[in-house]
Amino acid sequence: MSGSEKGKDPAALKEEGNTFFKAGDMQGAICCYTKAIKLSDSQAESAVLFRNRSACYLKLEDYSKAETDASKALDTDPGDVKARFRRAQAFQKLGRLDQAFLDAQRCAQLEPKNKAFQDLLRQLGAQIQQKSAQLNSTDARVQQMFSLLLDASAKDSDRQKAAQNLVVLSRDEAGAEQIFRNDGVKLIQKLLQSKLEDVILSALRTLVGLCTGHQSRVSVTFSSNVVHYKVFKVIFHRHTNLHFLR
Repeated sequence: MSGSEKGKDPAALKEEGNTFFKAGDMQGAICCYTKAIKLSDSQAESAVLFRNRSACYLKLEDYSKAETDASKALDTDPGDVKARFRRAQAFQKLGRLDQAFLDAQRCAQLEPKNKAFQDLLRQLGAQIQQKSAQLNSTDARVQQMFSLLLDASAKDSDRQKAAQNLVVLSRDEAGAEQIFRNDGVKLIQKLLQSKLEDVILSALRTLVGLCTGHQSRVSVTFSSNVVHYKVFKVIFHRHTNLHFLR
């Protein structure tokens, strides 16, 4: 913004942000809304600004920031249906379907004749059903792999294949979640003690799949000492020449 714009009040910056938004300039709109938020001393005004900035982040597909801003707007005004709808959209894109459904349901309750709210509610209902079916199917596959890996009488070749399949499952979010929920980290600890090098490498790949992008899983995995971080590092360096991260 130019120096002459620095003295503008929040209302003027909001209107300028709206103009940028309508023109498709999301970054310009965000800049105006952000400046207005810093200058505003009104909670109600700030709530609207957060709601508007949330819309910009949705357009930019920055769904985490969109959710955060919509939530800030709702903290001030829980009845703000626009902010709730935007948070529902952000939750949907973030894969947090249950939370999205609750917000969309509340929107539909507040405005029963709003087609956009009803459409989103139907979409989320279908997605939740699909995810539930996928999780049930994935859970069955995880249990099958676990049973085979823990079966001492199983052939080495079958156990190696099961370990490789576990790696594939760990790279899928639904699979990783089911492995983690089914005490998969403890299973990995047992696999790391295997005499089969392929099984050890598969265990490490599975661990990487579980922890990648999930700080909470990393914390639980290493803070519980189920798999000690130093052990992980030693095994990792031992097998770097085998490109285990592929």
